Amino acid sequence: MSDTAALKRQLQIKTGVVKRLTAESASYVQEAEEQQRRVDKFVAEGRDEWDVKKQREVLEDCRKMIPDCRKRLEKATEDLEVLLEGIGNEDAALEEEVKTAQSFCDKARQSLKA
Repeated sequence: MSDTAALKRQLQIKTGVVKRLTAESASYVQEAEEQQRRVDKFVAEGRDEWDVKKQREVLEDCRKMIPDCRKRLEKATEDLEVLLEGIGNEDAALEEEVKTAQSFCDKARQSLKA
């Protein structure tokens, strides 16, 4: 396998990881918001305390996943950025993959700021 093909493969893999983790992070945040609304609804309806307690446990589980996912996203984004710096602009064969990777890095950084 040529160096260009190996770089292209690494770029695709790392870009895919960043893409997946960005979506996963957003999913956990959305799930936590939905669960918070569910807990609020249960409390407002005067549901059984056991039901409310279980829903709060689910909410806490959702919230615990967010920091872990964000750390993994941050690490994956840094890894991809390091790879992009190593490639630079010298390889025209990777131009499209580099643009895609940079786009996902930008999206990931925006997601991490939120």
